[in-house]
Amino acid sequence: KHILVNNRAINVPSYRCKPKDIITARDRPESRAIIAKNNKFSQTYKVPNHLTLQSLQNKGLVNEIIDRESIDLNINELLVVEYYSRKA
Repeated sequence: KHILVNNRAINVPSYRCKPKDIITARDRPESRAIIAKNNKFSQTYKVPNHLTLQSLQNKGLVNEIIDRESIDLNINELLVVEYYSRKA
């Protein structure tokens, strides 16, 4: 439990954030190490427009929910559904 959303511990990887959610880390050494590692990543790669990163305060803000057209992945959703429907 390293991540807090609006000061509540979140341990579900599929948790859905909402606009204006504030994402922080717990005040523990392990959590701070994870944040430090990700701050280096954010300096190398551009943070998406739907998120705001405040690296000095070790927190992020969800500006908006990203829409499907904004995702730069060329995938065929039908193939994904077909693949996982065979697994069930």
